Amino acid sequence: MLSPVKNWLTEDQLKNIYSADYWNDLEAEKKKDWWIVDGNYKKCLAYLKRSGLFEEYNDAEILVKSLPYQNMRIADLAAGIGWTSSLLSKIDSVAEVHSVEISQHRLTELYEHSIRMLNGNENKLHRYIGSFYDLKFEDSSFDVIFFSQAFHHADRPLHLLVECDRILKPGGIIILIGEHYFTFFKKINGFLRNIIKTGRLETDFHKIFPTDHDLGDHYYPVSDYRFMFSSMGYEMTVKKAKTGKAMYFATKQ
Repeated sequence: MLSPVKNWLTEDQLKNIYSADYWNDLEAEKKKDWWIVDGNYKKCLAYLKRSGLFEEYNDAEILVKSLPYQNMRIADLAAGIGWTSSLLSKIDSVAEVHSVEISQHRLTELYEHSIRMLNGNENKLHRYIGSFYDLKFEDSSFDVIFFSQAFHHADRPLHLLVECDRILKPGGIIILIGEHYFTFFKKINGFLRNIIKTGRLETDFHKIFPTDHDLGDHYYPVSDYRFMFSSMGYEMTVKKAKTGKAMYFATKQ
């Protein structure tokens, strides 16, 4: 039986979270492929396949299954409608999946549909409306921390990594999928577009690819990920997906 949602935030606290207004805009959400309250799962499944997220998840799942642990606890942060949580709950070596999200309707109305859509194990799943900067979990209590199309929404990524490090066990893994990946040609195109748009020569990556504050999208080159994880003492590997996105796997030493 699926346990009730736990709310870590007051209404005022939720409203003050960066980009929370966008992710709690119900009318905007109804126009997305994620909106499956009508039971039309085909459009969501088609999106996950078309976007390459299923493929990236499968690579991440192989890594999770290879870990030498049993009864693993996984924190799925910015879990959205819970599709990754549902799939992770089906892994035999996983005992619990804890989903943290700021979108109320995703965690309540849509999450249970994801479980049905993907045959998740509801007995392993736990839901929390809360900020991933302030996780109400004990220190060193998780084996895996999972982000799907989520980490680049952090406006304070180092703050987020410090909080992740706090709850992750030594030897634990942080997995990022669906992250932006900037090839040489993509950087050059952005550089040229910026010259055409502004009439100025700009070499600062973050000015060429500015943050979308409405969606909370931030754009980081691979060097930024390497710096952030290495500064925390993690060993990181990066894999470019066929979709042009990137996956990052970081191990706590």
